[in-house]
Amino acid sequence: MYQGRIIQLKLETYRFDHRTKVAEIIHHPGAAVILPIDPEGRLLFIRQWRRAIGEITIELPAGTLEKNEEPIACAKRELQEETGFAARKLTSLGGFYTAPGFCDEYLHLFLAEELYPSPLPPDDDEVIELFPLTASEARQLIEQNKIHDAKTLVGILKYLCAVG
Repeated sequence: MYQGRIIQLKLETYRFDHRTKVAEIIHHPGAAVILPIDPEGRLLFIRQWRRAIGEITIELPAGTLEKNEEPIACAKRELQEETGFAARKLTSLGGFYTAPGFCDEYLHLFLAEELYPSPLPPDDDEVIELFPLTASEARQLIEQNKIHDAKTLVGILKYLCAVG
C-alpha cells in the first residue's frame, strides 16, 4: 500500500477461525536504543522535537537500523550522533517490540558505559539537546508524565531490572 523511506504499510490477508481477514501491518527495519551512563552516574537523555505529536520529548538516544546493519553498530553510531559520546563498554539489555498489534518494529536496547567524547554529525533533520538526569530525577519526570516515550520507559525499566 505504501513504501516510505523507513516504513512499509501492507495489507496482509490471513485465515482466522475459518474466515479470511485482512490486517494492516507496518513493517519497520528495527532500531537500537541506548541507555548511556555518564562518569557521574547520570543517565543521558536527549530532548528533541517530534513532529508526529507536536512537542519536545525527553527520550533515550535511538535510531533505525540501516540495511544489513548489526544492532550494536547502529547503537554505536546513534550514541555518537545524538550525544557526542562513544562507549568503551556496550552491553545488550535485550529488546522489545514497540506495538506488535500492527507493527513488527523490534528495538534492541544497549547500556553504554565508560563514555568518552567522540561526536559524529547529527542527521540533517535532527535538532537534539543532551539532557542528563539522575535516576531519581528521571523517576520524578516519569511520575509527572514528562517522560512518556515508550522506548524510554521500557529502557529505564529494563535497566533497573538488570542492575537490581
